[in-house]
Amino acid sequence: MKLTTTDIALTAVFAAFQALLSVFPFTLTVGVSGQITLGVIGGPLIGVLLGPLVGSLASLIGSVVGVFLNPGGALFGVFSVIPPFLGAFAAGCLKTRRGYVAGAVMLGSLIVFYAHPFGREAYMYPWLHIIAILVALSPLAYFAASTFSSSRIVKPVFGIITAVFIGILADHIAGSALAIWYFSPLLTAPIWNSILLVYPIERLVAVGLASAIAIPVYSSLKRGRLIDFQNKT
Repeated sequence: MKLTTTDIALTAVFAAFQALLSVFPFTLTVGVSGQITLGVIGGPLIGVLLGPLVGSLASLIGSVVGVFLNPGGALFGVFSVIPPFLGAFAAGCLKTRRGYVAGAVMLGSLIVFYAHPFGREAYMYPWLHIIAILVALSPLAYFAASTFSSSRIVKPVFGIITAVFIGILADHIAGSALAIWYFSPLLTAPIWNSILLVYPIERLVAVGLASAIAIPVYSSLKRGRLIDFQNKT
């Protein structure tokens, strides 16, 4: 993809936004030291605004900067940039009617999680991620994406919330897959099972926060003919 001047400007702005979010804590970790930052909402939010390519690039650059700004939030060292990158990519894919790609990304992370013995013991842990995969592969994802296609300056609320939901869960299952191997053998099956009903609340709060920002920002960017009108993916 050839980046336009607008693409480069948007990449710079939202990369800075992602880096800023990475400074502020969101929740605490369980079983290991560190913190989960507000960066968890940045990737999916940026992906749904800018699409899978420009969005994931902005998220990646911002996450790299965030690692240096807040090392305590970089739970997986240099690998900490992977979850937000995949979150942005998955959200952008759903927006551009490629929900099947987002589903494949989450499925790959799920397989990595289950490849660990503790992951197989905590087999019920990724239940919400499995729902997200089914949504991404279903006609519902195509319908959500279709709400972005109107030439009118409208707020595709359902499409944004669905894309953000997919992005947030893609980010989380990628993070879980990394964590179970990166911190092995500290994160045992009982630890994963202990947050089985907790992480959905945390992630749905993240969906709400990201959607609350994305809906008005999307409308403003579209009104300014900075997104969607160029048919960028």
